[in-house]
Amino acid sequence: MWVNLITIIVIAILAFQMYACYFNPSLAYGTFENIDANRQAILTLAGRNFVMIVVTLLALKSQNAMFIAFTFLMNFAREFYDMLLVGYLDHFSLKGIGMMATFLVFLIPYIFALKKLKQLASKED
Repeated sequence: MWVNLITIIVIAILAFQMYACYFNPSLAYGTFENIDANRQAILTLAGRNFVMIVVTLLALKSQNAMFIAFTFLMNFAREFYDMLLVGYLDHFSLKGIGMMATFLVFLIPYIFALKKLKQLASKED
């Protein structure tokens, strides 16, 4: 049950980010200079989030442990990359490292969920 709850929270976060990308990028990403390169990047991000939402919803509907684990791996990789990106863009300053640490709020539950899903998958076999 708690794995499903984390999955729903992740879907809500992705939906908010997708909405922000399409309609007001500054809601989620701070100051946004509205030039073609930035619009292309932000719309690509919106598309990525849309696909991740669809795949995650399909996994939730199926309740297949391996499918849900796949979505957790996908989201873990996304969060890990975003964590490194935040630090990189802040030149790994103390503030940037502090912001990177906040991503652990997401990464740690993913690790526990993956362990639980592995157990569930072995029971399904």
